[in-house]
Formats: sequence, C-alpha cells, structure tokens
Amino acid sequence: MRFPRPLAVWLTLACAVGLTLSTAGSMAAPRPAVAGAPGTVTALIGGQTVQAHFTNPRVHSGRDDTIHDEVVRLIDAAPAGSTIRGTIYSLTVQPVARALVAAEQRGVTVLVLVDGDNQTSTSRAVDILKQLDDVRFCQWDPATYGSAQRSGGACISTNDDGELHVKMFTFSETTDPAGSRRADVSWFGSANMTYASGSDQFNNAVTVYGDTDLASGLNHYFTDLWDRRHRPGDDYYDAATRRGYLSAPAASVYASPEGAGQTDTVANRLDDLTPDARCQIRIGMSFVTSARPELLRFVTGARAQGCRVWMVVGSSKGAIRMPRDVYTSLTKAGVSLRRVGGMHDKFFAVHGKFGRSYQHRVYTGSQNWSGSALRSNDEIFVKLAPEAAAAHPLYDGFTQHFSDAWSVGRPCTTSSYPCR
Repeated sequence: MRFPRPLAVWLTLACAVGLTLSTAGSMAAPRPAVAGAPGTVTALIGGQTVQAHFTNPRVHSGRDDTIHDEVVRLIDAAPAGSTIRGTIYSLTVQPVARALVAAEQRGVTVLVLVDGDNQTSTSRAVDILKQLDDVRFCQWDPATYGSAQRSGGACISTNDDGELHVKMFTFSETTDPAGSRRADVSWFGSANMTYASGSDQFNNAVTVYGDTDLASGLNHYFTDLWDRRHRPGDDYYDAATRRGYLSAPAASVYASPEGAGQTDTVANRLDDLTPDARCQIRIGMSFVTSARPELLRFVTGARAQGCRVWMVVGSSKGAIRMPRDVYTSLTKAGVSLRRVGGMHDKFFAVHGKFGRSYQHRVYTGSQNWSGSALRSNDEIFVKLAPEAAAAHPLYDGFTQHFSDAWSVGRPCTTSSYPCR
C-alpha cells in the first residue's frame, strides 16, 4: 500500500544557519561554528522533502549518535508488509542490527548487503545481523577472475581490494520525524554503522522523503549489487545506457566502479560550475590520494578563476591524510586547508554560477578523493538538486557542519607539510 504525499512539507529552519564571508578578493576564513550547531536541517529540494543529519563528536563528549539514532528510527517505523533494503560497509552498532532483525520479525521484508570482509568479523552486531533471512556478504571467487590473490569484499567490483563502500538504505514505507507515514524514502551518506567511523567522527547523512524516482533507481542499483552484476573491466558506470546512473527530482546518483581510462564521476559533475569571484567551494574529505588528477585540476582551476576554496581533510597519527604532491598543488593554488582529527565526511558544498544563474548545491555520498573509490569499490556519488537563491537550508547546514570541523582544525601551509 502506498500513502499519498502530504500537501504541505515540513517547515524549513526559520533562521538558516550560514557563514558570512568577506567578498573581497583575498581568501576569508569561515567564521568558527557555535557549539551545538544544528545536527539536523530540513529543506525542500526538487519539490521533495529532504533532511540532513550531521555528527559533531567534539561537542558531544567524543560520540554523537545523531545519525545512527535516525537510522534506527527509520527502521523501527517501517510497518509490516513494507520492504527495507540496505548496504553496509562495516557494522559494530548493535542497535542498528537489532532494529533490522526486529523489523523482519514483525513482518518487514529486510534485504541487507554487507562488505565481504565482515563475514569473519567478531563484532556482536554482525552476529545479530546474521539472524536475518536475507543478508549477503559480498565476495568473489578470485580464480573466476584470474586473480592469484584474495577476493575483495565488493558486490559488483571484482577487484582484489574492492569494497562495498556504499552506505545506503531505502524504505518502501516508514515515517518522517513528525510521525507521518511516508513512502519511497531514501537514506545515504558518509557514516558507517560503526562507532569508530560513524558516531565518533564528523559525518553527514541525507534522507529524501517521497521521491519515487530516486527510491526506484536506488532499488534497481541495489538489485545489481544483490545479483552481483559484474561488468567486464569493472566498468559498471555508463551514463549512456543509464547503468550506474539515475536522475530524480531531488538528486542524481552516479555509481562506481568506472573502468580505467574513463571519466572521473566527481570532477565531471562539479564542472557544471563556472568559477568566478563570487564562487565558494567547501570540501570535507576523510582522505585524499594522488589518483584523481581530474579532480585536482578542477579544484585548482576553480581557484585560479577566482573561486574561494576551503578544505578540511582527515588526520592519521597527527599528519594530514594527503600526499605531498597534492598538498603542494592545493596550497600553492591558494586553497585554504586544515587538518582535522576525526574527519570522515565526503562532500562538496558549492555556491556559484551554473548556467545563467547562481545556485547553492550539495554533493555527498560515499566516495573519498581516491582512485579506489572511482575504479575498484562499489560507491555512490550524489548530486542534490539546487536550492532556491532566497532560501537554502540544506546548503547552510552543510556549511555550518563544515565550519564545525574547520574551527577545530590545524591550519596548513605549503611549507608545513604534513601539517602536524
């Protein structure tokens, strides 16, 4: 049974949370975020109700359960006879596992895919999840694909080191936070269902309510993952045939892996932007490698055209998770860079000229700035539809989340690599 969409959408934030930036030609740092910045924002995107949740462990004694709690709420609200589909990279949060098992026990069809490396996990949460009738741990027989090594943990990708890195759920029916029944609900983001890389680090997640095209497209993608529909050369993404690509009112989704020598799915989405002095780009990224030259060219090229660019990147053993060559290119180009401990986000928040108009846009999903995210993992990159110029609470929420991380980061300069 499908429920009609409500005639009215939720109220957006009365006061959008944003950052006031200097319009001068020189780079101006984002203002520090206030403690307790909103963990949730609601917006109308492409005519659909969209809600974003953020974690900021720095103001929650090291652990922020905002995203995990919302996932559990969505699962708990799914009625008997409905269907939940989910992809999990890693799992230690027992409440999520228990909620999925409880949903199945009350008559919900629950289909869950898990990265194959979790098959031998000693996590109690994984043991609970194995109680489900339909849970699959993705792996490939290495010999089938000419590998002398081990099988990766991905579903579509057959790379030896491939991962099912998608963090995604769809619900045929559940409720919104106000308790109203909603059909065709999609959830995706950067947070894993673990404490270490979910609640204990900076993360984001987006829920889209009532976008039938989006939910249907993600369900089709889930079926490809479930059936392990491999493509020769791991070239899964092909926009021409709409394989690994979907367009919906609220968002467009681009799925990896993409074959060697093909495009960069992230750079090719961002280059719709025409950089100028009014342009602003904020990037939150867990880590960066040298394997995305097109993405590096886009960012440094945008900066050269006057666009102001700020970037927060994760930390490992007190050093920024970025190789020297990329670090040098970014800082010399004038990108303002900070190292942030506990950064697990993967997003771009952009204000700039798209076509003839200036728009506020958010890009999120599971892709890190890495070669494996593009070529060897199962991943999604999500381009949210633009918000109106007069009101842009989703963009404001992401920029505030960025500022939360920026305010606790260590400034990085060309001469300070690895920015300890």
